[in-house]
Amino acid sequence: MNQLAEKLNAVLDSTCVGGLLSNYGRRMYVPKGIIVQSAEAKKQASRFNATIGVALEEGSAMCLSSVKEFFSPSLKVGEIFPYAPMGGVPALRSLWKDRMFEKNPSMAGACISMPVVAAGLTNALSLVCSLFVDEGDSVVLPKMYWENYDLILDEQRQARKVLFDNFSYSKEGVAGFNVSGLDAALSSTGDKAVVILNFPNNPTGYTPTSEEALEIEEVLKRYSNSGKKLVVITDDAYFGLFFEKDVCKESLFARLCNCSENLLAVKCDAATKEEMVWGFRVAFITYGCKGFSEELYDALVQKTMGALRGTLSCCSTSAQNILVKGMTDSSYYEEKTAAVEKIKLRYDALKSSLSKYSERRDLVPLPFNSGYFMSFECSCNAEDLRHLLLDKYCTGVIRLDDHHIRLAFSSVDLKDIPALIDTVYIASAELK
Repeated sequence: MNQLAEKLNAVLDSTCVGGLLSNYGRRMYVPKGIIVQSAEAKKQASRFNATIGVALEEGSAMCLSSVKEFFSPSLKVGEIFPYAPMGGVPALRSLWKDRMFEKNPSMAGACISMPVVAAGLTNALSLVCSLFVDEGDSVVLPKMYWENYDLILDEQRQARKVLFDNFSYSKEGVAGFNVSGLDAALSSTGDKAVVILNFPNNPTGYTPTSEEALEIEEVLKRYSNSGKKLVVITDDAYFGLFFEKDVCKESLFARLCNCSENLLAVKCDAATKEEMVWGFRVAFITYGCKGFSEELYDALVQKTMGALRGTLSCCSTSAQNILVKGMTDSSYYEEKTAAVEKIKLRYDALKSSLSKYSERRDLVPLPFNSGYFMSFECSCNAEDLRHLLLDKYCTGVIRLDDHHIRLAFSSVDLKDIPALIDTVYIASAELK
């Protein structure tokens, strides 16, 4: 094993992270090669700097005018073309961390890592799983999850998924998030487990209530305090899109980042949906663990940046700098509030449109209160319904499994939502 990796392991082995890192994670480090040496030269090589593979002219990146003209005049050449630092543009990392505290007031005073920039949520989740998941490791998550988890967990890492139903049920029907199912799933794992919780959930569009979030925290704290080492990944891709009063409007990361010395909380979030810049592919990885010092976080960040260096090296410089300028613009908060309100209006229209079908049992909506999506449980075959909607009604939905479909109401104009719901129910009736 490389000596740099061994030094980082020596720092982390006094914490729960030492027992949580995968074999890959233990081997990871940032090499003192081109990137590190170039960073040193940037500070000290005032005469000649012949370190980095970038074409420069009079100290600025050489570029083609036909490309540069498509960028805003407010972006300098140095904010567009050069490589970004491995961990991301420092101004964006600091800004994202500050905004994280603003959005999650209960985190006040918590000691967390500086966010590391990744190339979208998929990349962020994949990097974290590389660092903490070995073949056969237990990964606990609800049964209805984003399909990319299969590629990340099954095909790439051959993990052991431990699944539980998303919702608990009472005599009256769906009761809410299945906290007891999470508890039972954790009880079936060994001394180490990884937990992935995605809220607002894709595909169901459900976020726990404040009471349910507290219950989730208590379950995780109980297992970690009993000696089980946990990595809890909060997939916050749709964070901020909360449409009901009783929904927990803070990330679970806020509750978990200082929860237990045996629980490492990892927040994977992104500008993708939060800032409505889907194609920018800018996401963030942030760590939180009770008792962690800056030195410990630095060691963990170094391993994360080593994983970045060995895969995509760094993320888009221009996308990161555009975000910095956009997020610090005087109109930012007003525009973002207005954008979220547009999605909420579609959510409200969807709820209203569904209400007239409340007696129908062939197509039953699962609970949803946030995000981009909602899902139906179908009495018919979901693939048959999808094809009928597509072939006869020119309407696209996603089949999740044999008896569930997903609708992305975020991608349908407000005026069209009533007709969308009518069409889905008409098609379902044809298959009864």
